Amino acid sequence: MTEVDSVGPQHAVVRVMPQGKPIQTVEIVLDENGIGALCTCGRCGGDPCEHAIAASHALEGYLLAHPIRLWQDVLSQAIEARKPSASSAARGLLVFGIGGQGYRFRVRPFLISARVLPDELPEAPAELARFLYDVRLHRRAREVHSRSDFGGIRNASSDLVAATALLTAGSFYYHEESAIKMAAPLLAACPVFRIDMDGELGAPIEVDSEKARLVVISERVPEGVRLSLAVRRHGRSETEPLRDAQIVARSPTWLLSDTALFSISQPVELVQAFLSDDGLTIPEDEIAEFTKEYLIPLAEQVETAGHFGISREVREAAVKRVYLQEGEEGLVARLAFGYADIELAFAPHAPEYSVSLRPDGSLARVCRQPEVEDAAWRAMSGFGLKRAATPGEFMLRKGVTAVDFLIHQIPRLVEAGYQIFGEEAITSVRVNRARPLLSLSVSSGIDWFDLEAVVKFGELDASWKDVAKAIRRRERYIKLADGSVGMLPADWIERYRRLLGLVGDEAGKMRVGSHQVTVLDELLRDADDPRVDDEFRRRCERLRDLTRIESQPVPSGFRGELRAYQKAGFDWLHCLHEYGLGGCLADDMGTGKTIQALALLQSLKERGEATAPSLIVMPRSLLFNWQREAARFTPELRTLIYADGQRDQTLAELSEYDVILTTYGVMLRDIEALSSYRFHYAILDESQAIKNPLSQTARAARRLQADHRLALTGTPVENTTLELWSQFAFLNPGLLGSLEFFRKEFALPIENQRNEETASLLRRLVFPFILRRTKAQIATDLPPRTERVVYCEMEPAQRKAYERFRDYYRATLLGLIEEEGMDRARMKVLEGLLRLRQVCNHPRLVDSSFRGSSGKFSELLELLETLRAEGHKALVFSQFTQMLQLVAEALESREVPYTYLDGSTRDRSARVDEFQTNPDIPFFLISLKAGGFGLNLTAADYVIHIDPWWNPAVEMQAADRAHRIGQEKPVFVYRLIMADSVEEKVLQLQEAKRGLVAQLIQEESGIFKSLDRHDVEVLFS
Repeated sequence: MTEVDSVGPQHAVVRVMPQGKPIQTVEIVLDENGIGALCTCGRCGGDPCEHAIAASHALEGYLLAHPIRLWQDVLSQAIEARKPSASSAARGLLVFGIGGQGYRFRVRPFLISARVLPDELPEAPAELARFLYDVRLHRRAREVHSRSDFGGIRNASSDLVAATALLTAGSFYYHEESAIKMAAPLLAACPVFRIDMDGELGAPIEVDSEKARLVVISERVPEGVRLSLAVRRHGRSETEPLRDAQIVARSPTWLLSDTALFSISQPVELVQAFLSDDGLTIPEDEIAEFTKEYLIPLAEQVETAGHFGISREVREAAVKRVYLQEGEEGLVARLAFGYADIELAFAPHAPEYSVSLRPDGSLARVCRQPEVEDAAWRAMSGFGLKRAATPGEFMLRKGVTAVDFLIHQIPRLVEAGYQIFGEEAITSVRVNRARPLLSLSVSSGIDWFDLEAVVKFGELDASWKDVAKAIRRRERYIKLADGSVGMLPADWIERYRRLLGLVGDEAGKMRVGSHQVTVLDELLRDADDPRVDDEFRRRCERLRDLTRIESQPVPSGFRGELRAYQKAGFDWLHCLHEYGLGGCLADDMGTGKTIQALALLQSLKERGEATAPSLIVMPRSLLFNWQREAARFTPELRTLIYADGQRDQTLAELSEYDVILTTYGVMLRDIEALSSYRFHYAILDESQAIKNPLSQTARAARRLQADHRLALTGTPVENTTLELWSQFAFLNPGLLGSLEFFRKEFALPIENQRNEETASLLRRLVFPFILRRTKAQIATDLPPRTERVVYCEMEPAQRKAYERFRDYYRATLLGLIEEEGMDRARMKVLEGLLRLRQVCNHPRLVDSSFRGSSGKFSELLELLETLRAEGHKALVFSQFTQMLQLVAEALESREVPYTYLDGSTRDRSARVDEFQTNPDIPFFLISLKAGGFGLNLTAADYVIHIDPWWNPAVEMQAADRAHRIGQEKPVFVYRLIMADSVEEKVLQLQEAKRGLVAQLIQEESGIFKSLDRHDVEVLFS
């Protein structure tokens, strides 16, 4: 019969009760070595006894029926073990004896009966042992042979009881040393004495629960250096010799000295080497070998004292060091760490302390930083290196050359805090690490500049051609004359690559065009030694700053007055002319770009510098404006319109004129003839017409031959930077390189990558050649309201329709006046004027089947496109709602937002608020009668009258919708007038009848009341 008393995770007790025989207790133990059994019968030696076998079967069945509840059972047993026994003082005191000879040791439990113990005993086990020894009570102890003898012993914990059971009874697994290793850490809680071979207890032994530290003591002797072993026990400063110590157990190592039992961290072999009366003696002639090969490994395992003792402890921070050398397979980098004046090689899993031999032969203990060393080792793989077989060594990764590593990775390593050694010993490749110095000198020629470039690495000159080639290829190193490799600064690549692409990379000395002055200025900007002549310096200063440009006298033949900003523009144009540079006058629309250009041409004519006629190319709708502006401001300029129907003059006859006006269409059709003629100036008005560099118009413009070139536009760039290239390919060919170069180096970085540095460079390159003044910038130099008449030219089909209506009404009206008089014919006159005005706007207003185009309508749409591109808002007035609807349809087809107001609009205030508050709506289409008064539209800064009203007062009222209190910007009023039409004749008639102005302002029909037969003949002529 069996009964399981207790079961734990590693320990169980089973009672075996054979019939008719004594009851036996079997203890079953599980540890890292397997399962063992102890029985109180005492027969469990080599093989388990019958009681142990029966107990094992009983335990197996019990565990199947009652699985262990691990944490509950562990806690329950721990709590029960700590509960004091009711008879704790009744049984006595547990003590141990330890002793043995050679490699055989034993530890035995003893019990001192409570009957012989005094009531008061010392608490500490070591003090208690000395007390018992002093009063000879240890002699009264009897050896314990059975587990049952432990009941009620006050200092017998459950762990100690289990260990003691192993010591008192053999088993089929446990041997003496295993039992001692298990028991030794627990003995610190009990008094311990030496035990002799007869089983008698002797002197007390102290048991240390903490590990002791070994100390190797070295001393000079005549034969050399003697090494002996001592121990520094935990909590003690003095050392004790280990000359007579005995090895009790291994792994871990337990030692028994005369007075103590303690463990150490070192392997038992180290102790065995010193356990002799004389220790170890290093002969004099072998000390060097010992120092080199054995001292450091020994000192890193144990503490050293005496001749080879630690003289210094180093606690400085680790310094990362990389040593370079050439190996059989290429460049090798070895990692090490400096701690003050001591250097340690990298070691995986480095200890917290290392010992190093100092130059004077003494030892130093280094407090290492394993986490710093490990991080530095792992980071090395990020510098083009891979780990080699030897710990701490690295080789170059596949695809990384020695040059790449030295040029690119060494600076990164230095930046990451590594110190580099051994580079100078590398013979396969040498790097000249001197920072290169760039010297640039510029001298001015007639229409060119000579640029000389010199690059030095220390005292060594580098080939400029090689430097330029490397920069263009984005390479950072070049081969120098002495065979070494020079490294170019990283910022040189981006700073100079685009600029060199613009000027070329000839060997050292280059000749570049005068129009590339800004490119040279950029190159010189960051040069280490820039040298320029006075002419180049003066030219750059004048181009950078308008205030440094010399003032030029206004030509005497100019009939008008240039405002201050216009005079500055005139001077700027003269400056460009002087240097043979093309420029773009990009002032806002309506600020007088035309008269600034005319003033320049008049000035050059008076100075005798105009050796050939100047060609001005423009949209066809602007021909008459230019013709009239030239006639008004520069009447001395002989002007020719070279356009459809007026191209009879041969090229030879063009020389008789000062100014040739033509259109983009005519230029494109006649480019073969025009490109064979060299003009004084080639001027493009509304030059956004060539914004597409691949268009036929842009290609034709670039073929024009001229000494000087100008572009006039309010919008030099509308959508992409390629438009800017197209303008400058005409103005200053080559300044921005080829189209493909510009697209790759400027357009894509700016537009796709939003590269502000590239955009800034482009601005600096073109800045001197573009003059742009917005209305906001020149507001103080402008009147509150500026009015301008824009003349439009009829399309051919429109002209035919106009002439048909004009001829019909002329014949009808003159006959009617002749028969019935002027008063009776007045209504018919009004009807005829209305029809002609409608045809001037668009023939579709009188003939819905008309499929042609209208010159005024086209001009209006171009004007609106320009205003939108410049960010303006405009009011567009017309007397005819049909005309406004045509405009609305055109805007919708172009996806241009607008708002609309005529007499049928109900919610006027909502439309007004929408225009006033929404910045995305640029245009407000308004019927003149519906919106000519009562509206506040200060968001607009432009007012456009599509068709002139007979009463100027009505037009002024309409313009006042924008030009009123609250308006913070100058207002520009445009009146679109069809040239050679009734609209132009009405203006002339109004001018001739100035005396009627007051009446016209008061009464809308006043002009008609004053008409006579002659006026009708003029109006319908």
